[in-house]
Order: sequence, then C-alpha cells, then structure tokens
Amino acid sequence: MNNSNWDDLKFFLVLYETGKVSTAAHRLNVNYATVSRRIDRLEDSLKVKLFNRTSDGFHATLEGRQLYERSVDLRDKINSLSESLSPEAKFNQHAKISMVPFLAEYFVIENLKKLHAQCPELRFEIDTSSRNVNIAKQEADIALRLELPEKGESICRKLGEVAFVLCGTEYWIERLKNDEPVNVITYTAAFSHLTECKFLIEKFGTKAIKFQTDTISAQKQAAEHGYGIALLPKLSLRASSLKTIELEMPITRDIWMLTSKKTSVSTPKKLVMEALVKMFRDELGSYA
Repeated sequence: MNNSNWDDLKFFLVLYETGKVSTAAHRLNVNYATVSRRIDRLEDSLKVKLFNRTSDGFHATLEGRQLYERSVDLRDKINSLSESLSPEAKFNQHAKISMVPFLAEYFVIENLKKLHAQCPELRFEIDTSSRNVNIAKQEADIALRLELPEKGESICRKLGEVAFVLCGTEYWIERLKNDEPVNVITYTAAFSHLTECKFLIEKFGTKAIKFQTDTISAQKQAAEHGYGIALLPKLSLRASSLKTIELEMPITRDIWMLTSKKTSVSTPKKLVMEALVKMFRDELGSYA
C-alpha cells in the first residue's frame, strides 16, 4: 500500500470497529464527511466494496472482514513499535475505562489519584454508562463489570466483591427493626433482573416500592431525604449519615476486570490495570 492507502486504512479500521460514521469521526477527531470520503477512496483504490451502507450503520462485507483481520494486527504492531522507539511517549496516552457509575463515584476515581501522581502525563477517560461496552471493538480499553459477558470476548480477572446492606434514615430503620411496613427505594424496571432488586421485591413486595431510579447515587440521595429503605453497596455509604442493617443472608456482587490482549500488553494501559488490581486488593476489603 502507498502512504495514502495506509492513512485511509486507519479510517477503515475505526469504522469497522464502531459501525457508525459519526462514532468513527468522533474517535478520529474529524468530521463525518472526512470519514466517508476516506472509505470511498480506499474502496476505489482497492476496487472492492468494504461496507454495506444501511440505515442502522455500516456493515462489513466479506472483503471488509478479511481486510480487517489482516490489517488490525499490523496497526497494533506499528503502535507498539512507536511506543518502544519513543519511551517518553509511553505515558502520553489515554486509558478509557468503562464501569457502573457507583464504582467510579465512590471508589475508582479516588484511588486512581495515586497512579495519576506517579504518571501525570497519563490521561484517564471514565465511561460510566450502564451499557456493557464491547471490548473487542475497542469501545473501551478496560471494563469493570458486576457480571461476566456471555461470550468470551475478552480477558477476564476477578478483582473482588462488593457487599450490600439495607440503609435508611433512623425513622425507617426503626420501622424495619420493629417489623413495621416500610417504603422501598430501588432501581427502575429495566434493572429488575438484578439480585438487589429481586431481594427487595421478595422481602417487601412491589407495593412497597415508592421510589425508583437508575443509579446508586440517586438511590442513596433518596434514602438520605427519607423516601424509604434502600439496598446499597457498603462502599457508597462511607460518608453518609444513613443507618444500616446487615443482611442475614449476605448479598454480594463480584467485580470483574475485562480487557483485550492488545490492551494487556500496552505499557500505559497495563499500568492502569495493575493499579486497579492493587486498589481493589488493598482498599476494598473494608467494604466487603
């Protein structure tokens, strides 16, 4: 390939991994038209159709899949070579970490500051959406999840587990201790499959649910304002005035770190992974 082909190939790789021109343009820091133009030019030069354009995105053709399989390793090797030849650039990179909001808000951001102090050139990008990102498509470098993916798309390592407790204001905790009816705070219906939600429904019934939201932070705030009883991770309650009750049968969720083979050998991203392993090992125990 000549230089222009190689440059266009970089656009192809990102579009293949994202499936949408707008997402690829955002990742490449260019506009929509630039991505489309580069893909058209690459297809013209190779004289093959790489994508089928549909209303819901770009889907690779057989030739597109073959080109991706043959070129993605080349890109990774070039990136690795650039890193090894330029040691000062090792830390001048970013690491995108995806996780559920409460892990970022109550644990990870606070504890990553140690690594930030050691490597100030390293840039962190924290994605706190509830959606399970696709590691294989590089939607994130590292993902922290409370459940394993159904398919073996990545390298997985258990970091620890988080324990849950019932909590509320003194008024609601006293009612709970006296076996009096209580109001319940929990997730929205979209998360009714979670262990925490099932427990609350089985124990208190659906009629007791008076406040629903999709984040731990909002549930915690609702409990602090006296809406009722919530079932929250211990680590989210460290600086809270809420009263707590331990469960007779403990409820815990495993925390898993997912990454790709490529990420696991990247120096800056490997540093982040090592820092995550250490922080969960050293700091999480008091919340279990």
